[in-house]
Amino acid sequence: MRKKLFILEVLLAMILGAGTAIGQQISYSGSMQYATGSYFFEETTGSFLLSNGLSWSGERGGIAFSIPFILQNSPWISYGGAGFIPTGGPQHQALRDSTGNRPGRGGKGMQGNMKSKADGVDAVTQTQGKGGNAVPIPDTSSYTESSFGDPSIYANLKLYNSSSGMTSVQLNSGLKIPFANPSSGFGTGEWDFGVGVSGLQRVSNYFLFIDLMKWWFGNMPDLELKNPFTYSLGLSRSFGSGWMVNTTFSGYTEIIEDYDPPMTLGFGVGYFVSDRVSLNSSCSVGLSESSADQAFGLGWSIKI
Repeated sequence: MRKKLFILEVLLAMILGAGTAIGQQISYSGSMQYATGSYFFEETTGSFLLSNGLSWSGERGGIAFSIPFILQNSPWISYGGAGFIPTGGPQHQALRDSTGNRPGRGGKGMQGNMKSKADGVDAVTQTQGKGGNAVPIPDTSSYTESSFGDPSIYANLKLYNSSSGMTSVQLNSGLKIPFANPSSGFGTGEWDFGVGVSGLQRVSNYFLFIDLMKWWFGNMPDLELKNPFTYSLGLSRSFGSGWMVNTTFSGYTEIIEDYDPPMTLGFGVGYFVSDRVSLNSSCSVGLSESSADQAFGLGWSIKI
């Protein structure tokens, strides 16, 4: 979810700055996002995220800091360095216990279920669903919690800008600092670090964007998180009136053993209000069991 708006923000920044000599700039950026889905659980989780941050950019690179405020109706979805991950939160051991016992992996399907009792609370065990058996989790119909999530630091270094401004390549890095409480689903309780590269190629009014990043995720106490690659491929078109439309396919390699990693198809619209202000919006649909079914977002950036 967060990744879709971040990609559009990077596109806007790269398009605006490609081939242009700029001095040092400080910007404020923010976003509001909402995602909903059952992932590979029986219950649907709705997650609302409000993020605010500051960034500094120069001719050779930049650095940004952001902190999210999260509202969720279950603790099963954790906020990581690259976005939301269905870890099971305080019940993450259930994912480890289910590893290797799932009859199949795949897309989103019809769900059947049976009721059972577990540890004194009602639990739901699926006999067939997304990717096979769903993980049994307690009923959270009365659960709604909010908290600040883990802050993140992003940095980039411009590796190449063509003299025509048609091609640019930059090195990217990200660091998530574990401040949030993992027992409430607002974080994993561990450091996450990522490094990668992105490129932008312009052809007339069209822009092809490619992003590849390697992440090292900290493990939860009873669940090993693999160190995935994240990838994104985007195509945008700009219009003379300051508008830009974008479509993006993005995903991860495996994060949790025997569970399909997140994979989404996103659409976005960006608008340059002025040389100092830009706005963007996005929506996406999940293509795998670890993705939210739908996600929607709004973002803004203001040069100070």
